[in-house]
Amino acid sequence: MINNSKDKAALTDWLGRELSYLRISLTDRCNFRCRYCYGSEADNCKADQLTDDELKIIIKSFSLLGFDKMRLTGGEPLLRHNIIDLVHYISSLPENKVVGLTTNGSLLKQKLEELIDAGLNRLNISLDSLDRDTFRKITGRDELSAVLEAVDEALRYDVFPWIKVNMVVMRGVNDNEISDFANWVLPRKLDLRFIEYMPTDKTDWGSERFLSEAKIRELIGIGLKRDGNISDVSGPAVRYVVDGYPGRISFISAMSHEFCRACNRIRLTSNGDLLGCLFQSESASLRDMVRNGNTAEGIARYISEIVQDKNMRNIPCDKGRDYRPTMYRVGG
Repeated sequence: MINNSKDKAALTDWLGRELSYLRISLTDRCNFRCRYCYGSEADNCKADQLTDDELKIIIKSFSLLGFDKMRLTGGEPLLRHNIIDLVHYISSLPENKVVGLTTNGSLLKQKLEELIDAGLNRLNISLDSLDRDTFRKITGRDELSAVLEAVDEALRYDVFPWIKVNMVVMRGVNDNEISDFANWVLPRKLDLRFIEYMPTDKTDWGSERFLSEAKIRELIGIGLKRDGNISDVSGPAVRYVVDGYPGRISFISAMSHEFCRACNRIRLTSNGDLLGCLFQSESASLRDMVRNGNTAEGIARYISEIVQDKNMRNIPCDKGRDYRPTMYRVGG
């Protein structure tokens, strides 16, 4: 239902959870082949993806519903033609306050200034190893130096409250680097986010790679204190600081912890499917609606109705069951 309270998100689902955060997958293409995402069986770029004009109509519909945070994901979103124009469009919407990007960082350095000028104000960079050989083993690409240069470049700007570095921890692959990552991040104004590995569809690796947050914390070997900054508490990450250091360490523990009841996000795939939950297969096609001539206002009305469907955003979700998201299409 639409909520007219000025102090709350304009849209709530059937459980009364406020929805204000849209994650937009711009493409299912990627220039990396991370084995926990693509693997050897993944089919690449076969979806009938939204055009820029179609995407803008759908984005506007979410703005009309009061969504004030939008994040561009992929695949690798910097492969999307006209991404600068899309960032500018999102940032120009009256409701929108946060324009984020999640990227593997390999193409970021040369585009960062344009992105910032267009309105980008949140940045997440995926980085799963600081070791060149391990990085290449995970991603299939020898691009570690480019990603590290992008991190350094991003630190030059004051527009990001935090530059977030996402590390998916995988047993037997990069878990030996956990303390190295912590020591690398803490002297910098970076938020290192240790992400629990979860099995996804069409990949090379399965549940044997999982390492729990409890074990990750043990391997860090540094005293952590809960971050008392209440201005940045939305989302699933639990944040910690270490006395005397500017950086912080966070955990996203989707497998060992449940944070569904506070979920404020919804996902749009690059081919226009609306997903209410990362761990559920139910979807609704917004592409069909826009191609049938519906306006942003009409699509907004449809979205407000579809989120009342218990199958779209349910508790408990399918986490740990047979369903596995195809991560390069969903966007994480």
